[in-house]
Amino acid sequence: MASDRKAPLPTRDQLLEFIRDSETPVGRREIARAFAIKGPDRAWLRRELKSLRDEGLIGGDRRRATKPGHLPPVTVIEVSHIDSDGDVICTPVKWENETPPPPIYLLASRSVRTAPGLGDRALARLKRGRDGSYEARPIKILERAPQQMIGLFRATGDGGIVQPIDRRARNDVSVAKEHLAGAQDREYVVVQNSADPGRNARIVERLGAENEPRITSLLVLKSKDVPMNFDPEAVDLAESKKLPKLGHRADLRDLPLVTIDGADARDFDDAVWAEADPDKNNKGGWHLMVAIADVAHYVREGDALDRTAHLRGNSVYCPDRVVPMLPEALSNGMCSLRPKEERACLAAEMWIDANGKLLKSEFKRGLMRSVARLTYEQVQAAYDGIPDETASPLTEDVIRPLYGAFAALDRARQKRGTLDLEIPERHIQFGEDGQVHAITVRERLDSHRLIEEFMI
Repeated sequence: MASDRKAPLPTRDQLLEFIRDSETPVGRREIARAFAIKGPDRAWLRRELKSLRDEGLIGGDRRRATKPGHLPPVTVIEVSHIDSDGDVICTPVKWENETPPPPIYLLASRSVRTAPGLGDRALARLKRGRDGSYEARPIKILERAPQQMIGLFRATGDGGIVQPIDRRARNDVSVAKEHLAGAQDREYVVVQNSADPGRNARIVERLGAENEPRITSLLVLKSKDVPMNFDPEAVDLAESKKLPKLGHRADLRDLPLVTIDGADARDFDDAVWAEADPDKNNKGGWHLMVAIADVAHYVREGDALDRTAHLRGNSVYCPDRVVPMLPEALSNGMCSLRPKEERACLAAEMWIDANGKLLKSEFKRGLMRSVARLTYEQVQAAYDGIPDETASPLTEDVIRPLYGAFAALDRARQKRGTLDLEIPERHIQFGEDGQVHAITVRERLDSHRLIEEFMI
């Protein structure tokens, strides 16, 4: 049937302008009415809107069109995590844009008595904020996420039971023989309870035998949902990072910065240096530098490394292992201030008087090269007059000036009347069999306090 339309159909630019000027999603009827599109031309409009959606020029679905990156007023969301402020964050179940979806903050709703938990899906009404984020009020819970539990598996004739390690979980979970996943008696496992009470629980992961060395740390990490593996995209991106050129960075490579850490440290995050201030107007004062790895240079907002770091929040240290915030190529590589290797850094350069008062400071990006990796014990021994082979050449020109600057900073701290907490730190020692060999108290040295004052 031929169209009797007299006015020309709107151009793509006109359609885009109309949709983007609207503060709320617009339906096909609204668009048709705005451009007087009638009869058979509505099919053309439907095809044109689909084409714009497929090209990513507009958002929405087949019923409503939105600006790119906008969500419809009612959609299905999934609870993804709880942020550092305690807000429940959700993501849209359907999101076809290449950019990350906007954050959705879950609010309480009178129509839903039981709040959705992690992994749950809900139909929700959304309200967009000025910053691009959304507030969501659930209308209906659509699907409860299957609940996982960690426990000790005990084999029985027809399968087994899992005894939860969480004391708040009062009941054991039965697992049928076909859902054991090869689990052996007295082995710690992860069991998944079905959201449907009529379906059987099943073992989804085997963690290790009850008497296996270092199983305790693994149980703690698992029970706290600490992600221990990185996705391939984040690993590949980390491994692709290279040392930046000097460019506008400060050249600190000839400065004898040293790292001072525990003997069992695996990566080195900060380095220090000090000298007596040569300015004759600052008699007894000090010039010092604190440099940390320039992690921000390698992580860009919204990329795979940023997302994986945001998911973890920080590195997690256990007595027998470290779960880093970033893949090893960065955490133990480009962002570890290894001796004799050039590294990108962020540095705070400071000038203090003889009583530790800050006179001037500058922050800069730079390139540095640590001259040595020292331990607290090495530094203290060198200052006390018994340096080892590594610390000996650094004692007079590097280590003693550090203690001089520390003494000034300590005087300022005492004048401020700050709280001095001397809490003993325990050190867990493992034997060759992986079992705990001894638990000792770490000796508190001035070298520990030196680093603390420099970092403060």
